[in-house]
Amino acid sequence: MEAVKSGSLPQVRRTLRLIDELDPQYRGRLLNIELLSTFNLEPLLPVLQLALNCIPSQAHIQLGPLDDIEGHIARSSSSGSSATFNARVVLWRVEEVLPEVLYPISSGFPERVVALVNQLVERMERIISLHQSRNPGVPLFLSTLPIPVHLTNPVLAAQHSAGLFGSIARVNRHVYELATRADGVYVLDVAFWAALAGKGYSDATVDFLARQPLSAEGQFGLAFFIARSLRPLIVPRRKVLALDLDNTLWGGVIGEDGLNGVVLGHDFPGNVYLRIQRELLELRRQGVLLVIVSKNNEADAREAFECLPDMILKWDDFVVRKINWDHKYKNLREAARELGLGLDSFVFIDDSGYECEQMRQFLPEVLILNESPDALQLLRAIWETDVFDSLALSDEDRRRHQDYTAREAREVKGHGGDLESFLRSLQMEATIERVQSSNLERVVTMLGKTNQFNLTTRRHSRAQVQAISKTPGAIALALRLRDKFGDQGIVAVLLAVCDPDQATLKVDSFLVSCRALGRGVEDALWAATLERARQQKVRRLEAEYVATAKNAIVAELYDRFGLQRTRQDNGSTCYFLQPIGPPVFPSWIRLEL
Repeated sequence: MEAVKSGSLPQVRRTLRLIDELDPQYRGRLLNIELLSTFNLEPLLPVLQLALNCIPSQAHIQLGPLDDIEGHIARSSSSGSSATFNARVVLWRVEEVLPEVLYPISSGFPERVVALVNQLVERMERIISLHQSRNPGVPLFLSTLPIPVHLTNPVLAAQHSAGLFGSIARVNRHVYELATRADGVYVLDVAFWAALAGKGYSDATVDFLARQPLSAEGQFGLAFFIARSLRPLIVPRRKVLALDLDNTLWGGVIGEDGLNGVVLGHDFPGNVYLRIQRELLELRRQGVLLVIVSKNNEADAREAFECLPDMILKWDDFVVRKINWDHKYKNLREAARELGLGLDSFVFIDDSGYECEQMRQFLPEVLILNESPDALQLLRAIWETDVFDSLALSDEDRRRHQDYTAREAREVKGHGGDLESFLRSLQMEATIERVQSSNLERVVTMLGKTNQFNLTTRRHSRAQVQAISKTPGAIALALRLRDKFGDQGIVAVLLAVCDPDQATLKVDSFLVSCRALGRGVEDALWAATLERARQQKVRRLEAEYVATAKNAIVAELYDRFGLQRTRQDNGSTCYFLQPIGPPVFPSWIRLEL
């Protein structure tokens, strides 16, 4: 943080040298980024390197030639460049790509200005098409155009749709539309960042001298904004937000102040708590699970949800409610067990410094979000955190609350000793589908965040998954599960590649979501894989279990499937199956192959 606070380039370089000396296991995953720009980014590179390292990641930055976006992409190839970087970032600004709109009256206003905007929009579409043909599967981040800091007559610039502001707004709207409809295209919203940063991010002197428009402050701001935008590529978001009730969802203590003494409404400070609830509800609908951890009488707490007229959050918006007088860290640990999630999936909010410190001491994996009991500071912590950031919202995200709410009914327990009868009662239906563009986002997300039922825990990128799925003879499958309680979406993935003569199939990745454990979906997906291998006349199947701190539950999965061990060392156990016999499908799951 010293380097960031100082804004000193020598301090940044010293910090980077110290980071390079760290053990790689503490530095995060590899993240290779290619930058293409219409302006000089050389001075930004050390600061951006620091920002990417803080994700954390082992970041490597490739800077393309200045103002040669299409030419550089055209020279790259899917066989070479796709394997060398995880994302491509395109940065541009009005001064280079649309200079005429700075002087619209001198540039054929309005007809010619509109035509020039159309040309830029078409150029963006060509860049996407070129990128996807040369580097399929590699995420492409297109920046929006910030409004220039230095211009004359800003009042007139706002008066016509073909004026400076209207033209930039039209281009930016098209960037959003491209990201909406083009698979693997994302927005790097530099216009948003610049609006927040203010005029201080720009330096006209260095812009004229070096075609580098950023002040020292602007370099740090933009670098950390880029890093935050790229973070979801390698860091899965936290899954659960556990929170207190009193002085967190409302002002006051419900057990002491009663309903009439609780502060919640449209006047300050009740409006702050109202906004907190609105933000939490939006997170819930984005797939973040909400959990109550409160020292209270449950009857008092429930009465608040049912009787306070301005309550936005409802009792049923919480998948787990731990409302009692036990230590909160014990209740949170129990909530994690019930949900089947690791403690490092949890975020905690509480107005009590004592409770936060106790949580920090006993459960260090849990992230404490707020540093102050003040309601407005708590709201700012929710606004500013990056731990819930994501690049897309899937159907599985939208259904997550419903899926976990039904977890108790889906749990496989004794049920009179007739386990198979219970599983049949769930009326499960599974669809096996190829990994393809329609499910790629979900597959990559699962590879990035599934820990418990994950045989190798390989964190593949979009490009790597696409490369595997397109390899001759490869088997890349996703299992979509439904039961009588609803559709759970894709809950299991298996990726396998063939050797050059396609006689041997090697399992690269095999994983199942914790939401579907204990129901036999792994058996169904494995049987479907064997069926396809037999159809392809594969003679031998090879697989590997790579032990981690979290995947002990699958340590003997391949033994159960009847594979033979060939080698075991350094936490890795290798297996083979030869010949590949007829698959055995679980009888309690109706399967569509």
